[in-house]
Amino acid sequence: MDKSLTSLDWALVRAFLIVAETGSLSAAARRLGASQPTLGRQIRQLETALGQTLFNRQPKGLALTENGRALMPGAQKMQAAMHEIALTAAGQETGLAGPVRITASESVSLY
Repeated sequence: MDKSLTSLDWALVRAFLIVAETGSLSAAARRLGASQPTLGRQIRQLETALGQTLFNRQPKGLALTENGRALMPGAQKMQAAMHEIALTAAGQETGLAGPVRITASESVSLY
């Protein structure tokens, strides 16, 4: 397998997913807090690494090609895995600690 394919940058895959979901570079840029030219470069970089065209450029945005649609399930699995890694790491970084206080009236606290 080509080394560039085994070391795909998550940022490129993430850009691909957001552009596919939104259908445009400008909408994807707003969602990611990035610039439209940056996302355009990331999409071109991913297409070059894969040797495939992932989007058809249209007057009103971008549409996935057949190759792009074929990559979506794997990219979505990668996104789910990254989310799971982030949750696991967050869980290990911040543990619950400290006292717990529960307030109730005397009549409720009897039960």
